[in-house]
Amino acid sequence: MCFVRASFSRLTLVLTFSVAVGVLGPLLGPVDGRVSQVVSDTLSAGWAYAAVAYAAGMTAASKRGAAVLGVASLWTCVTAYYVTKAAQGDYTKADLADPTGRTEYFAWGELVSMIGMWAVVACLLGPVCGTAGKISLTGPYRLLAQLPLPLVVVAETTMRLAHPAPLQEQLVVTMWQVTRIVATAVVIALCAKALWSRRASVSHVG
Repeated sequence: MCFVRASFSRLTLVLTFSVAVGVLGPLLGPVDGRVSQVVSDTLSAGWAYAAVAYAAGMTAASKRGAAVLGVASLWTCVTAYYVTKAAQGDYTKADLADPTGRTEYFAWGELVSMIGMWAVVACLLGPVCGTAGKISLTGPYRLLAQLPLPLVVVAETTMRLAHPAPLQEQLVVTMWQVTRIVATAVVIALCAKALWSRRASVSHVG
């Protein structure tokens, strides 16, 4: 009974956090203010979603549970994101059959297809991110499990900086630059820690 209660609490926490990330990304986008823009862009980034699944896996009691939570968290994030975008009017289209342009309709097919596409991605990447989060806590493969997330951050921020969006504010560019620097520092620190531990282990054996 205690195990079931703990599992339910863990799932509730993960899903609540996932909904918050999925909703706040698009919700803060239209809000005036630099801070809201930075938070919106950060929460809407691919690596932020990967981090949600990774963190969900860290809370799991087993690797199998981590894989399940990874998928569930990404599904929830994606659904919350697109439902919020729909509520903001992104999928309300003008009916081209009406010459006045006043008739609108809701593009259900487009919304469902987007959610479905990213749900498939969640099924593929969710187990990987969730399991990596679980493995990163203990065991001989901790470093291998800790490295992918900051490496994803470096890769995505590099891509965004190489192909900036039109009219992208300098603050957003600075945010990606700082994020990349922090992620790179984390990768270097993890590698240095692993090398130091290995050297200490060899010295102790010798």
